[in-house]
Amino acid sequence: MLVLTADAPLPPVPSLIRQVDVAFPGGRIVRVEGPVPMADFPANPIQTLLFPRGDAAAVRFCWDIPKYDSCQMRLARPDGTVQVLKNSNVRQLLWTRDGKYLIGAGVNTVRLWNLVGGARTAVPQTPVDEPNRVTRTRTITGLQLHGNGLCVKLLADVFRKSGGLALAQRSTTVHYALPSLRPVESVTLPARSDATAPCTMPHAEPG
Repeated sequence: MLVLTADAPLPPVPSLIRQVDVAFPGGRIVRVEGPVPMADFPANPIQTLLFPRGDAAAVRFCWDIPKYDSCQMRLARPDGTVQVLKNSNVRQLLWTRDGKYLIGAGVNTVRLWNLVGGARTAVPQTPVDEPNRVTRTRTITGLQLHGNGLCVKLLADVFRKSGGLALAQRSTTVHYALPSLRPVESVTLPARSDATAPCTMPHAEPG
């Protein structure tokens, strides 16, 4: 007779690790395994971004846990190599036009990875000219390649330094040089539903 006790081990739970099969040009398929689950919530594959030359692919996995969301990326190659990218909790992804770098944006941070995993980081800012005012809760809303550079769009709330409710909102676009992520120009406008700050302001031609 089989007797079950209260401290008997539970049957093993089926694996919740998600996988993605990335198809590279030429028919090579590489299986990319995602992160381990957290609190029994799997990290689901959200996005696969294949570089147009076909020699690399970024796969983004994200957890969807109540009151918590986070992502992690894998960089896969046709030879079967899969690399975990550090500090890869990002919501938006794009490749640079030359294919040498991968760009990602989190809530308020921009990261640029090369194809061996090295990274640069930038935190775009919204300038405030009014005295006794500061910006908080900056949120990146978009990434866009612009010429040889990168435009990062963000929204920021303006507060009194002493605290209290938000007084206003600003729409800012920061133009970065690539691959250095050096800020070149910043354009800020009052946030409106029908307009965002342009990547660069028009400049008069020299006479």
